[in-house]
Amino acid sequence: MKMTLYHLTGSARGRTQFIDADSVSFGTRYECGITFDRAIDAAVYPLHAELTVENGHPIIRDRSGKRALLVNGLRQTEALLRDGDLLQFGEEGPQMRFRLSPDKASDRKSWRTIVEDSQDIVVRTPHTSYLSPLYLARHIFRDIILHASPAVKVAAAIVLIAPLLLISWLGIVVYLEHQVATLSERKLAELSSQLQTGRLTQAEFEQRIEREREGVEALRRQQEGEIAVLMEKLKVMEAAREFTQDVRVIQQQVSAIRQSQNFAEDIIRRFGGSVGLLQGGYGFKEKTTGRPLRYQGLDQLGNPYVDKDGNALVTLEGIAPRVLIYFAGTAFLVDQTGTVVTNRHIVRMWESFEPAKQAIAAGFEPEIVLLRLFFPGEETPYHLTEMRVSNQVDVAVLRMDRVPAARTPLVLATDVSLHVGEPVVMVSYPGSVDTLLARTAQSTSQAILAKAGGDPVRLVNEVAEKKLIRPLATQGHLSDVSSELITYEAASGSGSSGAPIFSRAGTVIGINHATLQRVEGVHMALPIRFVADLLNQTQQHNPQPQ
Repeated sequence: MKMTLYHLTGSARGRTQFIDADSVSFGTRYECGITFDRAIDAAVYPLHAELTVENGHPIIRDRSGKRALLVNGLRQTEALLRDGDLLQFGEEGPQMRFRLSPDKASDRKSWRTIVEDSQDIVVRTPHTSYLSPLYLARHIFRDIILHASPAVKVAAAIVLIAPLLLISWLGIVVYLEHQVATLSERKLAELSSQLQTGRLTQAEFEQRIEREREGVEALRRQQEGEIAVLMEKLKVMEAAREFTQDVRVIQQQVSAIRQSQNFAEDIIRRFGGSVGLLQGGYGFKEKTTGRPLRYQGLDQLGNPYVDKDGNALVTLEGIAPRVLIYFAGTAFLVDQTGTVVTNRHIVRMWESFEPAKQAIAAGFEPEIVLLRLFFPGEETPYHLTEMRVSNQVDVAVLRMDRVPAARTPLVLATDVSLHVGEPVVMVSYPGSVDTLLARTAQSTSQAILAKAGGDPVRLVNEVAEKKLIRPLATQGHLSDVSSELITYEAASGSGSSGAPIFSRAGTVIGINHATLQRVEGVHMALPIRFVADLLNQTQQHNPQPQ
């Protein structure tokens, strides 16, 4: 029994192999009969499969131990092969077409087989549609030269009339493709130098965490210092029993500081469990082909390969991990069915990130690949989908993939009057993971970084597993109120976007929106009525089942 294998994708794409043996193995080992390139065909195992002829029937068996053999798109541990079956080695691994031939057949391919095989490989090769005839002609011509019978070669020469003209034509196409590829590589190199993907080395993470830790310690020392100075003044004045009015003022100041601490602690205790850390990541894909932007490869520590200038090497080919730009923020629960609210700019980060806008202008389109939410005390994240994103205000409504257990939705105060000077509390995740790790012992943060490396996804998973995800409550006061915007003073940092703003009554009066860059500690929030309006629109377009 003679068998033929035609490689459709992978390192041996376009190659035809004739098998006249009762057994042949597939894998990346050198001793395998059908050998794959382990650098290109990363999905193939050292010994992936074995094909044997038993009682005149070809049978292929999976030898990877991972059920990584697919026959006609279905996972198989063992399968009886028939003429024309499609074999695939790994979920995204190389594909080949299996064919049977009579024992006396020659190692030549008929005209029909050549055309079918060429069509088979063209449909699996990413390319612009108008170039399909050229790709098809190139593969047919190659197979005629290598595998056609003399009669087919003569017939092809007669049909083609001028093979030299065809070769010249294909040469022009190859040259143009080379030019396009050169421009594409240049464009990708420029994008790589501009995009900050959020993949940091362990040393870079440690530096950021140490800066956060120093900031937290400085704030604590400042508050303790303020109280100590006031208490010292109070002791001096009480000892002299003078300046009664001054003593009363200082007592009020000390009381105000302590009350603010108690107010924030009460809000975080009652409602912190319903405020989650939102983590997302978006990538880019080529508009014309849909091919995603990928790294050329990762080193043993999980960091991308870089060029001489330190820019990550990226490509539109292969199966390496996609280039993702990671972001984080805050979202909060508003009903029992799993609806959460955050800012629009969080789920549309590319609209305000200049390098991303340049990538879009260069022919790429953004695509959210990761969007999930972690609540305090839970190890498993909730995966999010967009329900409604406002085009007028900075608000987005998302839905969790399952109903949260033991989480109390926050109450939205849409009909309360707000006044300048009223105390408020913001519950958020400023600084994202950096701040969370800065609040732990140094040994704990170092152990987490050593395990997660520079992968932001693994890093948040490790933090959640150790139940370190806890929001911060920051107290401030209203400094200006209008129907369109709430301005308040409170300490916060990056990551506070989407945070709820609580009144003393424990109801949400706004959603944090932006920070005044030139005025430290002054922030802007959208009145909560904008959130309520978007929730009503969402309910009208997506009614909940009764």
